[in-house]
Amino acid sequence: MTYILLIAFVILLIIIAIWDIRTMEISNVAVGIVLGIGVLAAFVQRDLLLWERLVGLICVSLPLLLITMAVPNAFGGGDIKLMAAAGFYLGFRLTLLAFFLSILGGGIYGIWLLLTKKKDKKEHFAFGPFLCAGMIVAVFLGEWLIGWYMNQMGF
Repeated sequence: MTYILLIAFVILLIIIAIWDIRTMEISNVAVGIVLGIGVLAAFVQRDLLLWERLVGLICVSLPLLLITMAVPNAFGGGDIKLMAAAGFYLGFRLTLLAFFLSILGGGIYGIWLLLTKKKDKKEHFAFGPFLCAGMIVAVFLGEWLIGWYMNQMGF
């Protein structure tokens, strides 16, 4: 069952990324399914405690919401809801890593768009695909990346 949930999570993230590229929107239905996968995972996967899932639900989504309240349109509502739902599936460690990877990838892409003059600094681009890519990398390589980083820092 763990592998079925993992495959469903990854396939759904790929669909969300493609849809966001095309429409600049993340469907509430898709976010609800991601949350449903997280709830099922809480019953099947005992490697994460409930508090780790709950912290994962808010550790990125709440700051994104607060940033968006302070700077309107900084992030879309779909991005915020997706990070909350996926955070419940991933737990806080992988959610934080996924967001870091998303910011890194989205930042590089944004710089490229500006340098090539494809967009100016007032235009938006879909950030959901970077969130989805960060989560997919985190799900498969996250524990290794965290371990590598901790080792480099001497922990």
